[in-house]
Parts: sequence; structure tokens; C-alpha cells
Amino acid sequence: MFRYFSLSFNVTECGVISFRISAPRILFIYYLNNILCAATLPPVIRLGAIFTEDERDSSVDHSFKYAVYRINKDNMLLSNTQLIYDIEYASHEDSFRATKKVCRQLESGVQVIFGPSDPFLSTHVQSICESFDVPHIKTRIDYGAGIKKLFINLYPPQSLMNLAHIDMMKFLNWTKCAIIYEDEYGLFNPQNLYHSTLDMPTEMYIRQATPDSYREVLRSVRQKEIFKVIVDTKPTNINHFFRAVLQLQMNDHRYHYMFTTFDLEVFDLEDFKYNGVNITAFRLINVESRRYVEVLEHMQKLPHSGLDTVNGKPYIQTQSALMFDSVYTFAAGLLELEKSLLLTSHNISCSKETKWSGGLSLYKYISEASINGLTGRISFFEGHRSNFQFDILKLKHNKVQKVGFWRPNVGVNIIDRTSFYDIDITNTTLLVMTREEMPYVMLKRDTHQTGNDRFEGFCIDLLKAIAKQVGFQFKIKLVPDNMYGVYNPETKAWNGIVRELVERRADLAVASMTINYARESVIDFTKPFMNLGIGILFKLWVYRGNLLRHHLRTWISGEFELLMDVNPDSLELIE
Repeated sequence: MFRYFSLSFNVTECGVISFRISAPRILFIYYLNNILCAATLPPVIRLGAIFTEDERDSSVDHSFKYAVYRINKDNMLLSNTQLIYDIEYASHEDSFRATKKVCRQLESGVQVIFGPSDPFLSTHVQSICESFDVPHIKTRIDYGAGIKKLFINLYPPQSLMNLAHIDMMKFLNWTKCAIIYEDEYGLFNPQNLYHSTLDMPTEMYIRQATPDSYREVLRSVRQKEIFKVIVDTKPTNINHFFRAVLQLQMNDHRYHYMFTTFDLEVFDLEDFKYNGVNITAFRLINVESRRYVEVLEHMQKLPHSGLDTVNGKPYIQTQSALMFDSVYTFAAGLLELEKSLLLTSHNISCSKETKWSGGLSLYKYISEASINGLTGRISFFEGHRSNFQFDILKLKHNKVQKVGFWRPNVGVNIIDRTSFYDIDITNTTLLVMTREEMPYVMLKRDTHQTGNDRFEGFCIDLLKAIAKQVGFQFKIKLVPDNMYGVYNPETKAWNGIVRELVERRADLAVASMTINYARESVIDFTKPFMNLGIGILFKLWVYRGNLLRHHLRTWISGEFELLMDVNPDSLELIE
């Protein structure tokens, strides 16, 4: 006869459910319970990382090690598992040795590969990871074409980087700009950016440059009278670019430089703070988040934090923040996998073609991870970063400040629209060219008025409002030939207001000038302040006599009764 016992057992949650079972089956159930209730993650997980030689002991290197250290100390994240890293350093030019180092790491049991930052080496590492179904986590922009698998990239996609710059160009109404890039592995592809802006009335001047040719290229930009410049150069060479700008004196309020670096704040902008030059960039790190503040405070307590200093305050650069976030993204994937699957080890060798059976499952959970990191909200679509946000930075009030943000599905959102016109030109008087035309620009009947007080009209009111908001003085001058501007193909010269602007005898013009392709090729226009609906003002009965101007003006101002005293025989209809 069997004896029965009461045993607590639950297959799914290891909770409290009572069964009456026979004694011979107790041992079997005991072992089954231990298997089902045990942690599905092994006690030790090995992480592989490939860094370039110049990243040895760098902030990126320290950030990777620090993230592993924090996760191992966090009892709430991976309480039963310890992460161990295996770092190899490779030369930029030696892909053969880099490949050998990756194979050694895989044979030692690493279950994920981080890096490298070098695009050439990264291609080889990605190829090996694809061959053996090992997840590959990257923190650099991806240039390669074609379908890839088993990669996770925390860096924003190149297509969205192009879109962000296009949206900024549209917001700033850039009709003519230069793109200076250093090599094919920059933040975005200049040719793709050019094709993406074909629907924009923007003339682009694209030049490749190195520190040795910055002055030559910038001099060419100045000769072409281009004042809007996108600069896509390596962060290590930005100070060389600044020096070339200063040497050519291309640093006044007319110029606007948009840098592709995410770390504009770390550079010395002292020579650009007091002359009104416009400098803009994006920032990926959310420095206002509690996560960033907490990590920054903790890193300062470490002897080798790898932190940078900006304006006397500690700062985490973007590549370091991305590396930190990548390790936590991997940990978040492990945490989700632990709830449902058993992570198996592998026995990979580059001399064999055996894939890791658990690699695809691990990749799936990493790619579905979603966390709040130093670089904002992190989530992925097909391995690419999605739903992120850029802060828009602007050199403003003698320091770099956040003036807005950009999101893929939102576009540009500027907090303070005056920030892009915040230049100290209150002591500067701009010469404004215009032409007399009712009701836009008219001379007052009071002949005792002098200077700007002689003029009135819609454009004059508009000019005064802009000057008050931006903060500048102006002097109005009528164009000598009373023309807006027509190009003469025989003399190859312009006349009218366009000529005054092209030959720089005027700083700007305010008039009801028609925007066409020929004029836009030599001067910049604002967005139209009024459409053709204003034409209704001209379909009315007016005097044939000398009082035409006065009565037209009073009708526009709303004094309709003055026109009622007019003799009908002296009126004509103007269509």
C-alpha cells in the first residue's frame, strides 16, 4: 500500500498548490520542480567587445566597463547572473587581426559582440556575427546597404539624420547652402541629402575637405557668397575648422554653421560668442533627465570615470552614453528572455559552420527591449533605433543653449523662435532698399518729414515690426531706377532692387516683389508675407485726377465715406 504526502508545487510559477502523490514519485517530482523553477539564465554571461586602439582607456572604454559594473551591482536587474566582459583592441588598418580576435572571443564563449566604432572593421565583425547567429550591438552610424540581420544599432539611422537636417533647412528657409564633409563615413551621405531636397528651392554646393584644405574650401564658399554651411567633419578636426573660419573672417551675423556633431558643447566657442555668428547642432543625450543626472553623479565618485568637462561641469559625450545604453539594452533583453526561455551556451568555432541555436532568440528579445537611457527613450524597429529625440542647440547669449527639439514623426519644434535672430546688432544700421508702390510703400503728403518718417504703407509697417522684434536700426532708400530687378542677358547684369542687393549696396529689401527662379538664384527671399488675394484692393473706382493717391489711401484705411463725395464723371474702373 502506498503512503501519500502533501507537496507544494506549481509548474509555471513555483507557487503553492497541494497534490497527494505516492512516495515513489516524490524524487521525480523534486527534480522536475528544481528544473522548472530554476533561473533560465546561466550564472555567468560573457560579453565580447572590439574597440580601436585609440579607444583604449578612453571614455568609451570606461563607459562600457562602468555599465557592466553597475549591472552586476544591481540586485533588481540580473540578480542571479554576472556579466563578464572580454575586450580586444584592434588597429583601424588591420581587419585580419580584428577578425582573428573576434573568432577567439566567440570560441571562448561570448554571447554578444559590441563595437567597433570603425566602419571598416565593423563590417567584418558584422559578417562574422551573421555567420554564426551571434547578436551584434553597434553604436555608430550604419552606411552599408542591403539586408542585414542580428544587429542592434543604438545610433540614429542615416535616413533620419538626413531628414532632421532637411527639416532644419526648411524651417530656416535656406535657399542656398554649402555642405562640407570630410569623408564618405560622415554623419550623413551628402549625395543622399541632395536628392532628398530636390523638392526644395535650395541650391547646394557640396565639397569634400580635410584639415589641410579647409581654408581653400571656405574661401570658395565665401567667393560664391554662400552664408549657410553644413559641416560634417570628425570631432577631432572641428577646432581646425574653427581656425580656418576665423582666419577668413567668416564669423559675422550673416553666417550660419550647422555642425553634425552631437557634442557641440565640448568645443571652445569663445571666439564666436560676441560677433553674432549662428552656430547650430543637434544633441542626442537627454541632459535634463533624472537618469543622466543620477549616472553623472555616480560616475564622478569613481577614480577613472572618463568624464569630460564643459564650462567647469562634468559631461558625458555621446559615444560614451551610447555605449553605456547599449550594455543596458542587452541586459534588458536578457531580463525578458529569462521569463520564458533557457539561454543555452554555444560551442562556436570559426573553422566550422555550426551556428548558435540560441542566438536568434537572444537577438529577438534584445531588439524588442525598450528602456530609458542616457540618450533618451530607446526602442528599435528591425534593429534600427526609432522614436528618439534630438535637442536643437544654438549658440545664444554667449553660450550653447537648447532652443527646441526634433522628432521623426513631429519634425522641428522651436521653443523660442527669436533664438535664430538673437544677434546683437542694435548699434548697426541696415540699409533697406525699396520701391514706391501703393499700398505697400508710399511717400507721405507731409513734405516736412525726413528720413524714414517720409514713408508709410504695409511694407513699412512690416519692416518696423521686424526691426523691433529682432533689434536693429534701419535706413530706407528708394531704388534709383524704380525697378524691382530684371536680368539683361546681353550685359549679364541685373537692374533695380536685385542689383543693389547683389552688388551689396543694400543689406536687405522690403517690397512687394514677385518671387521667381531667376531672382532666387542670386538673392534670398523670405516666405511670402501676402498672397495674390490682396489684388482685390486694386479693383475699385478711383480718381483720374491728382487726388488719386490720397483717396486710395483713405479707402484702404477704412474711411469709405471720403470717396462718396467724388463726382462719378471723374471715376474709372481699374480691373
